[in-house]
Amino acid sequence: MDGGGMSAGADRPWWETLFERDWYDLFAKGGPSYPDEDGAYAARDDAEAAFIERALDLPQAGDILDLCCGFGRHSVRLAQRGHRVTGVDLSAYNLAIAAENAAELGVAVDWREADMRDTGLPGTSMDAVINIFSAFGYFDDAGNQRVLDEVARVLRPGGRFLIDLINRDSLMRRFEPHSWAQRHDGSILLQRREFDAATGSNGMHWEVIGANGERTVRSFAVRVYTLQELALRMAQAGLEVEDAWGGLDGTELTMDSHRLVALARAG
Repeated sequence: MDGGGMSAGADRPWWETLFERDWYDLFAKGGPSYPDEDGAYAARDDAEAAFIERALDLPQAGDILDLCCGFGRHSVRLAQRGHRVTGVDLSAYNLAIAAENAAELGVAVDWREADMRDTGLPGTSMDAVINIFSAFGYFDDAGNQRVLDEVARVLRPGGRFLIDLINRDSLMRRFEPHSWAQRHDGSILLQRREFDAATGSNGMHWEVIGANGERTVRSFAVRVYTLQELALRMAQAGLEVEDAWGGLDGTELTMDSHRLVALARAG
């Protein structure tokens, strides 16, 4: 399994197919399979947006790019806080949901359908870029470097980049080849994992068995990083890592932290 991941559709890479609608419909917390019945997911997203704003140390009304914004859970909250937000994603389906969410909250976000390696945005147009919830590492090393180069291109001098990934150190300590879980809607999620130590590729094979017996199978692979390796990659793009945490709650980064959140500054 290479760093670019497994294909989820005939002759199409997984990142072009998984997010067409399956991610939101089957896996996203707050989506149909994980309804936010008690408001817990909304409260989590509010807290994460507050941390993102503090970590970026933004001007009162900053220009923010939410790169791989998905259905806009952070974009709309940052817009509520008075920032000018651009949400870029490859999934038209998720962008449509994001636009509905923004309209319901009465906020304006510039939604754009584009590849994270080439956003089409003007250079030096952003005060900050965020890339949240393992939305990085989809490609081979050259492709992933293109993403970082694009981040550096759109940032203004001194602009900041906040990225949230799986912590490879922790993943190695708690790696489980197989697991299963029953979900809120009564379906069962079976997971099979494969890790390639040579490439740093974390492969996932997910099978959802619905309450009616219907099965949905999806496979993908994401490149995972240690903080040191990520910092080296960022440096190649002209981004200097300034701080890191073990989650979007600002906890200390340790070997046991499930998440790796890194903050970098453009030169």
